[in-house]
Amino acid sequence: MKADLCFGFSTDKWRELAERLGQDESFWAEAIGVFERRMKERFFSCIEALEQADIGQHPTESSVPCCVPGFAIVALCCLVIETLQGFREGASRKTEKQFVEFLKRPAFAGAFADDKVAECFVKGVRNGIFHEAETRKWLIRRGKPGAAIVSKDDDGYILKRVPLSEAVKQEFESYLRELCKPLNTELREMFKKQMNEICKGS
Repeated sequence: MKADLCFGFSTDKWRELAERLGQDESFWAEAIGVFERRMKERFFSCIEALEQADIGQHPTESSVPCCVPGFAIVALCCLVIETLQGFREGASRKTEKQFVEFLKRPAFAGAFADDKVAECFVKGVRNGIFHEAETRKWLIRRGKPGAAIVSKDDDGYILKRVPLSEAVKQEFESYLRELCKPLNTELREMFKKQMNEICKGS
């Protein structure tokens, strides 16, 4: 069975495209577009759909459906973080260290500048969601666009998922811009390697 990297673009098509990447910039533009579509289809469109489904308050009637998407949105953000940092670094370091490194990128505006907070996020949010389907000493709140991503709360923290998802999206867009620059040869080589690895498993 042939898998698709994104809708309508198979792994076989990628293998053909990968062979042409050194020939012309137009092939790189196509490759970056494939990755962008893949990420939007799998993650960002889902985050947007969940945000739109959020009714913002609990209904007064028990028969009215209630959508509380914060947990799912943060889980998707964690998947995006792992994906993007994996494309930047490959498998050179443990996942948790890569995750901490990504949280220090510019779009997070210093929210995780303290290693203690970043490591606590990895253990309490990333690991908690992926391994136990719950967060540990972290509360997830909606928050407003542009608000602080993290705030202290007694013996734990409050995570604002709207500014978190904004920061993750900004870093995604930053990565795409970096890939578009021919001088970023190491970044492009890692990108190609990671895409080839995805195709191996398909």
